[in-house]
Amino acid sequence: MTARQEPDLASVHPFAVDARFLPVLRPFGVTVDSGALVELDRELFRVRFGPWTLTTPVRNLAGAQLTGPFSAPKVIGPHLSLADRGAMFGTNTERGVCVRFHRPVAGLDPLGILRHPGVTATVRDPEGLAAAVERIAAATRVSTHRRAEPTPQPGPVRRAGAVLRYPVGLATSSLRYLRSLPGVQRTETAGDAGDLPPALPDGALDAHLKTIDEGAGPLLHRTFRIRIRNADLDAAQLMDRISTDLDRAAPSEVVSFRKLRGGLGDVVPGDEYVVRMPAPWSGPVRVLSRGPTSFRFATLAGHLEAGQIEFGARDAGDVLEFAIESWSRPGDRAAAVVFDTLGIGKEIQLYMWTQFCLTARVLAGGSADGPVRVVTRRSEWPPPETAD
Repeated sequence: MTARQEPDLASVHPFAVDARFLPVLRPFGVTVDSGALVELDRELFRVRFGPWTLTTPVRNLAGAQLTGPFSAPKVIGPHLSLADRGAMFGTNTERGVCVRFHRPVAGLDPLGILRHPGVTATVRDPEGLAAAVERIAAATRVSTHRRAEPTPQPGPVRRAGAVLRYPVGLATSSLRYLRSLPGVQRTETAGDAGDLPPALPDGALDAHLKTIDEGAGPLLHRTFRIRIRNADLDAAQLMDRISTDLDRAAPSEVVSFRKLRGGLGDVVPGDEYVVRMPAPWSGPVRVLSRGPTSFRFATLAGHLEAGQIEFGARDAGDVLEFAIESWSRPGDRAAAVVFDTLGIGKEIQLYMWTQFCLTARVLAGGSADGPVRVVTRRSEWPPPETAD
């Protein structure tokens, strides 16, 4: 029986508040009976401590152990461990439980930039919470390897080089983007629950997958489509050509695909890539599916977005149609500002995938039957059942 099927997982664990420390805890919104608790259900593990909230899917729970006693200055209130960047929320100096994660989780800083490999909480029943976490972790270990994140983010030197390249790449892409505008037709409408991504294949979900539920900000369902007349290739042949080397169709000044897991020469379910961009971040993805005329990726931990993207082609009479369809949300609150508030992420994404469509037309041969059509359906999260 998996963790998601057990009937007795839901539980609430209040913190054990030592009244001696109330003068320190009250400014954080924590009192003896409220303001601090740990919640666990079939989907999420959540720590609430005054204005702070740390949340992660239960599939990310790697284990737990009892800990304590503590030194008051090191435990009372919210703390960051300088040794391992772990988060600590403390209300007494006697006992607590340290919960470990497969992949680090945001918690202490408001933008979610700082990630914690674990969290310590001084709950009233640390044994009970530790047992519940261990029960879940025992199930998730079956499908999740105990390893580092599959695509570690670049180090300081690579980040510095990426930052230096970014203005050049952005300037080059901007010029190409402006030149391509006459060949792009854009539409944006309100979305609804029908814009949610396809269901994940059985067995695909593990701690490293970053699902759309883990994102922040609005849901963006985007389709980039080009029609090709008199193509030399059919849909299956075009997708075979693209899958042998994704960089063949990618605009090299802003994006490249590097395979980290799996053999070269094809796109196979379970393979992992890192999508490198001229900026201080990378986009790790995993292949979810591969059919004769399509393949689909899901985002992994560390990606700027959370969701799925599918590349596909189809034969429609004497026209070959190539499309890229994405279902995503910004990966965290900082990304939501870049993507939605400022709109920069949306425009860079639009440029990347319209150029990919145009290059797919070149690979297929033939001529474009009209512009690249870009449709964006945007909805708040969670999306409404029907669009307004």
